[in-house]
Amino acid sequence: MSKKIMMALLASVCLLTSATAVTEYATLQTVQAATKGKVQVKGSKKVRLCTSKGKKTNYYVYAGRKYSYSKKGYIRIGKKKYSAYKLNANSYWILAKNVKTVKNTAPATNLYAQAAIRMPSGYTLSALLDAYKGSPSPEFVKASMEGMEINNFSRIVAGESKDDDKMIDPDHLSANDKKELAEFSLRVINSAREQLGLRPWVYSEGTQKLADDVAKEYQDHGHSIKDNGHYVAGIVRACKKNGLNLDDNYVEDLAGFTINKKTMPMSEMKRDIYFGLKQMIFGFAGAGEAQRGDRNLYREWEHAGDTFNTQGSRYDGDYNYYGFSISRTGNIYSMHFISVPSFIVDSKEFNNSFRP
Repeated sequence: MSKKIMMALLASVCLLTSATAVTEYATLQTVQAATKGKVQVKGSKKVRLCTSKGKKTNYYVYAGRKYSYSKKGYIRIGKKKYSAYKLNANSYWILAKNVKTVKNTAPATNLYAQAAIRMPSGYTLSALLDAYKGSPSPEFVKASMEGMEINNFSRIVAGESKDDDKMIDPDHLSANDKKELAEFSLRVINSAREQLGLRPWVYSEGTQKLADDVAKEYQDHGHSIKDNGHYVAGIVRACKKNGLNLDDNYVEDLAGFTINKKTMPMSEMKRDIYFGLKQMIFGFAGAGEAQRGDRNLYREWEHAGDTFNTQGSRYDGDYNYYGFSISRTGNIYSMHFISVPSFIVDSKEFNNSFRP
């Protein structure tokens, strides 16, 4: 639920939804499983799938059809271990004896893809505003589901280039890696904004410092996205430290993921950022790609209103200054998408000394 804020601005008092008034609902995603390859079901009958613990499910795959898989391993059924593949579509397993692998015939040049968001034709600012106000049309929901489907960077094996094979520690990013991730996420955001006729958001060192300070507040005080809300006290402290006279959260959108390892390829980190942005843009409240076909999970539009400065206020169509950072609490990583509206930067009331 987004907040409606009463604030005075430039000697006038108006009812205003902040240009980045973030939702109290925050999404914790499962780590996105990249496609490792495909298998084709053998025989002439449908095959039942299993859980990772070897229990039968109510799901089947069908003879002759091809399915993408993210992992090959073993599952135990009774006292025996069987080779099996974990399918991308629903994260269930199929025994290796029931399938054959499909050789990848794509040329090596197709391994890498530039990340961007392609906006479906039915996704308009007017339709978004209706959704933001709580009344998404069936056509808009359908367009959003299409957006989750056609934007598949979060489902590919490789990153944008061979450089993305490098390993990073998301809890101890170098300055270069931190800037690369900020610029990556901003480029994805602006690729969507451009198609809607909006001005691009602007990366700034001042907003990046604010993002780092917000992330530090979360980490130092043991808060994360799993707390089902934003750490408002920490956000306010970070804002005041950076010269912004704000008394609530007007700067943060939040997504996150869990991993049980200390390092990961840059490509995996970019996939998680990309998926988090897809969730925000297309109102998807599910935890992973496998759920993207569930229409009931398209219900959260506050993030999209923030991302596209479309909230029914006098500042609709404005732009923000941007920075990005990550915090860790245990095995939970929170991704802080920090943006400061340009009207706040220009305000003598709300900007004491902040320099974007």
